[in-house]
Amino acid sequence: MQKIIASLLILTLSACGWHLRGSTADGDKLAMTTPLNLIITSEDNHTPLTDALRQSLQPFNITEINSPTADSLTLSLQAEIMDKRTAGVGSNALTSAYEIILTVDYAVSNQAGVITPLNTRARVSRSYDYNVNNANSAAREEELVLREMRRELAQTILRRTKTLSTKPVKPAATK
Repeated sequence: MQKIIASLLILTLSACGWHLRGSTADGDKLAMTTPLNLIITSEDNHTPLTDALRQSLQPFNITEINSPTADSLTLSLQAEIMDKRTAGVGSNALTSAYEIILTVDYAVSNQAGVITPLNTRARVSRSYDYNVNNANSAAREEELVLREMRRELAQTILRRTKTLSTKPVKPAATK
């Protein structure tokens, strides 16, 4: 009886459109398996976000190159902006939770020109509990949350870039 109920729950769950994080639709599978050459440029090539981008390249079948080729794309990153604000206040009027918002502007271009506007924005936000009595562990938790946010931000940017690489490019309009 339990196996039947479990089977029904699994069927119901898959019928509602639910899927695991990171899994893609059938249309995106082709985009993810097609190889892509990418040039990553930023103001500083050794930021935590650019490191997260480089670590996330392989699952997307992306190779980082140094010089442009006919089929390569260029990903230009602007400075990462972190906003931290109070998300909750305890009964003692002290901060009990913080929200962190991580934002980066970027542009994707190829040999023909810019594919995305220069102010294309990727944004991730998370909140975490803050314990005034244990500030050291709260600081470590913030570091962990930031690392996860940068990884998610990198994957979002790469997913968008990879999808753009399979679409035809419209020529830039001239004035």
